[in-house]
Amino acid sequence: MHEADELVAHMDRVLAAKSDLRDLGVVWQMIESSAAISCPEEADGVLPTLIRTRERFDGLQGQLVGEMVGENRAALGGHLSAKAQCAIDILVRNLYERTADVGFLSTDDVVRAFCAASAAEQQARRDAMVARLREYQAKYSVYDDVVLLSTTGAVLARLDTGRALAATTDSLVSEALAAGGYIERFRATDLSATSAPALLYAHRIVSAGGQPVGVLVLRFRFIDEMKHVFAGMADERQEVALVLLDADHQVIASNDEAHVAIGARLKPVAVGAVALTSFAGREYLAVACASPGYQGYAGPPWRAQAMVSLLTAFRTVGEGQGDDAQAVPIENPSLKAINDNADAINRDLRRVVWNGQLQASTQQGTSRRLKALLNQVNQAGRRMRERVGVAIRDLHGTSLARASRQVGDLARLAADFMDRNLYERANDCRWWALSPALRRLLSAPADAGNANELNRLLDHINALYTVYSRLVVFDASGQIRGVSHSETATGLLGSAIDPTWLTAAGNLRDSQSYHVSAFEPTGLHDQGATYVYIAAVRGDDSTRTWLGGIAIVFNAARELKAMLHDVLGDRQGVAAFVDASGKVLAATDETLAAGLWPLLARGDGIATHGEAHFSGARSRAAGYREFKTSDGYDNQVQAMVALRLGAAERRETSLGDSPLRAVALPGPADTLEVAVFQVGAMRCALPARSIVESVSPERLNRMPLEMAPTVGLLEISVDGKPLIIPVMSARQQLGVNYPSRESDGVVLVLRHPDATRPPLGLLIDDVLAVLEVERRSLHPAPLGFTAFMPWLSGVLDVESPAGDQSASVLLLLLDPERILADASRSLVDMDVAQDSAVDAEVLTAEADATA
Repeated sequence: MHEADELVAHMDRVLAAKSDLRDLGVVWQMIESSAAISCPEEADGVLPTLIRTRERFDGLQGQLVGEMVGENRAALGGHLSAKAQCAIDILVRNLYERTADVGFLSTDDVVRAFCAASAAEQQARRDAMVARLREYQAKYSVYDDVVLLSTTGAVLARLDTGRALAATTDSLVSEALAAGGYIERFRATDLSATSAPALLYAHRIVSAGGQPVGVLVLRFRFIDEMKHVFAGMADERQEVALVLLDADHQVIASNDEAHVAIGARLKPVAVGAVALTSFAGREYLAVACASPGYQGYAGPPWRAQAMVSLLTAFRTVGEGQGDDAQAVPIENPSLKAINDNADAINRDLRRVVWNGQLQASTQQGTSRRLKALLNQVNQAGRRMRERVGVAIRDLHGTSLARASRQVGDLARLAADFMDRNLYERANDCRWWALSPALRRLLSAPADAGNANELNRLLDHINALYTVYSRLVVFDASGQIRGVSHSETATGLLGSAIDPTWLTAAGNLRDSQSYHVSAFEPTGLHDQGATYVYIAAVRGDDSTRTWLGGIAIVFNAARELKAMLHDVLGDRQGVAAFVDASGKVLAATDETLAAGLWPLLARGDGIATHGEAHFSGARSRAAGYREFKTSDGYDNQVQAMVALRLGAAERRETSLGDSPLRAVALPGPADTLEVAVFQVGAMRCALPARSIVESVSPERLNRMPLEMAPTVGLLEISVDGKPLIIPVMSARQQLGVNYPSRESDGVVLVLRHPDATRPPLGLLIDDVLAVLEVERRSLHPAPLGFTAFMPWLSGVLDVESPAGDQSASVLLLLLDPERILADASRSLVDMDVAQDSAVDAEVLTAEADATA
């Protein structure tokens, strides 16, 4: 069985549409057969169109069903892909920070001195060393153990005391000693208290003389971290299984272990593809995603996979978009092709029925049978348009829901990226404030040597942590004592730190406390507004004397935009971070972000800005671990993502499916047959006897704008002979200056009262109906209207039935003689202009020849 056939069996709305469309195809066949049998002569002009309509409808039916299956599959695949890609991207970004941590901590002076000390000295310093490691863990809370090992594997100091271990047998020690940098291992180890695999980061420790003296091991809270990741991916579709797979396709983390257990082995799924697979005897749709890496770090060879059972996969796909959203165009080539095809079928069918009604109005004995046939065709056409419209709206809704889910996922991802990144910044400033070197240098008097040593220390740190544009150390009086990048810090050394920062640093109660500046420009760098993270530096004496502080200047201009560009990718739209006041902190397009932010007041939805519609969502950056959740800080930032849906056009409502009927009036009838058509948002009418037929403008040869009001020439057939007629635009003449829809366009062939004169073509938007109305329904044109609408001869009252009610509708009755007279004058003027242009060319040529 083909995969599409297997999927459609689980798509209830697609099955319903398929059944309805198939039934309509049978109706067309019945009408076609009955017309050929009961009234072949009357149907002679209609039958070819019926056959063509049925054939085109059969093709449209297959196209619609196929597209509905594809769009439902794509919508579900996009949802699964977003979950899996977000999960692996968030994890890899987190692990990238771990590779930096283990490298930096392995060079910590206290750690190096402890590992290089004798066994007796280590014994004496062990408690202090453990206390320092616990300070580290308190700030970098992603680790559940920090271990210092000797070069032979003996445990020198560690935080996890749940299992007594004198020495490790893990080859991690020899691997770290042999490596030039960090090593990353995920496996069972005796450094863990359980038999479950642990994610370890290790780095060798070298003495001041460059000799290996130990190995630092950081044990990452892997299971705990995956719970955080999975929780951030949770939504209303709880049946989605989200798992992390190793290189052997074995589950190493799961959002629902009762659904997919850790240790289960899944069938391989191609990366990035929506694949039909099976697990535990059930069929699933699944998407597996790998990480593209981050900052040159590839991450472990893992994949995230999202999967959902076919039994529940399509239960909510396409839901959640209101009726108002249906008017929003989407730049979807497949959906546009279906719309165009359906519009072309509808337009041709309406035109042929309209022509048939014109024909019936001029016939006597045969008109009843022809009108009955046309009535059947009209009803079948209306049912077809309604059912195709439902299917197209379903497709449209699925596409919009897909876009809505996508922007929601991307906004949450952007918020998560920011929180996780700034969590690291809060950690860094507090850890560096505990540096013995900073304590020592701030305790000493300020002098050139002291400043140079501080500058070198800060340069070393800044070179490893390039997310900062500058690091600054200041003393308790507020004087800046050291800066990184001192060569570009003219005038900073010896100057005063911001007084509010000095006060904030002095009020920090302990080593876990930190302060963050408002997002604003600072003299510490020249790259615009940013956050500055501040921690207090205190002495190691019994009173913990306040010595000053460290201020680290986040390079927000570069880093925040990089996060947003990573989230937005190559999609058309905008991603931004915005604070509670509506100020845009960073954006991929600041102008677009500022324009869309107030429009997305509810947090998500559809907004129109400029000449485009956007699907947008906002997500609050609510924090990560203790950062912004329990540490008292909240920058009140939201992430916004808006993706372009399509161009915002003025698309007036099509009136073709609104039925019209004459108003029934008491008394003797004096009727007039009128042909009704649409121009812009107006319903217009002409006496039926003045129109020969309506034809497609497909072969209209357009003329230059300077030839207006004639827009082109069209070849028609009159009594079996070809005839070229000029065509005028009703839109131009009636002052409709906004663009028509692509599906608009029908040419009415107007009969000239003088049979010796050729007909005139009038380009309108669409044909609507042929009605027999009472002349008493005709009213004179309102005073003043003819000044700007000289073709208007009167206004007709008709009705548009809707259930048990009916609405009054006004038709603008146009005067065909005025139209033909205007056309004649314009054609004469055009001929004169053309003759003048020819005469001018001849005179110019003669003058050139004489010269």
